[in-house]
Amino acid sequence: MDPSTSGHGAEPVYRDKVKVRVSKKEYLKSKQKVEEKPKKKEIEWGKGLAQKREAEARMKEPFARSRDDPELDNMLKDRLRWGDPMPHLVNKKVLGEGEKMKESGFVVPQLKRGLDAAPYRYGIRPGRHWDGVDRSNGFQKKMFKTTNERQAPDREAYLWSVSHM
Repeated sequence: MDPSTSGHGAEPVYRDKVKVRVSKKEYLKSKQKVEEKPKKKEIEWGKGLAQKREAEARMKEPFARSRDDPELDNMLKDRLRWGDPMPHLVNKKVLGEGEKMKESGFVVPQLKRGLDAAPYRYGIRPGRHWDGVDRSNGFQKKMFKTTNERQAPDREAYLWSVSHM
């Protein structure tokens, strides 16, 4: 086949966005303009700002830890181990979810609803999760009444025995 028909060795054809033929110089200039445009700053919504801060703090720490590293030492001391006979005697502050939320600035206020609700066997206080209305068939009320009736004589006997001291 003839090279003029097949296009073998021919110069490439450059086109712009509108599909119009452009010279090689103009095409390269337009490419440089596109590359020189400053990239827009990405919006950081929903990207986990707290996680980014934690990752940055981790990046600042040295990768290799030595035996003398106080942070590593404290972490190993505070670790709970299975079979530890005296974990209840160790006085350590465990950072709970609520405290982490407060640190990050995310606080969900608990609703205050006038009077406290009647005793509830699951221990859920009225607030955001439960409105405090007793929708039961009265079983819990009976349960608390019978347990109190059983414990009342024992309490009275104890108080009577201690009153002479």
